[in-house]
Amino acid sequence: MHLVGWLRWSLLLLAVSLVLFALPSDIEGPTLVRISSDHAIAAVDAIAIVPLLVASGLLYWGVWSARARVGELAGRHPGRALGVGFAGGLGLGLLLASVFSSFVQWWAVGAVLFAAVVVVAGFSAGRG
Repeated sequence: MHLVGWLRWSLLLLAVSLVLFALPSDIEGPTLVRISSDHAIAAVDAIAIVPLLVASGLLYWGVWSARARVGELAGRHPGRALGVGFAGGLGLGLLLASVFSSFVQWWAVGAVLFAAVVVVAGFSAGRG
């Protein structure tokens, strides 16, 4: 399968960011910003945010550039499009709710769901 350049780079940067975010908390460095009682941004997290933002920007740009193709695919497969949209909304909701409530470990489920939806949209847009 041939991946277009923006999709290849965004997946690589996403993987780098996820590896940095997954590092154990004892090597993350000092806490820079406390978000809630269970969540904070440490030094390594601040570094990991940079490739995550670049990867997100590349993915969103690529999907936006091919929005006609993504819309056409959604029109041909409305059930799948609805399921993907629901999964993305659920993932983002779990991610946000876990930061500001007691859903402590649900952030991982939300992050995986939301990232999977964005990557699926990227693959749909990047098909040649």
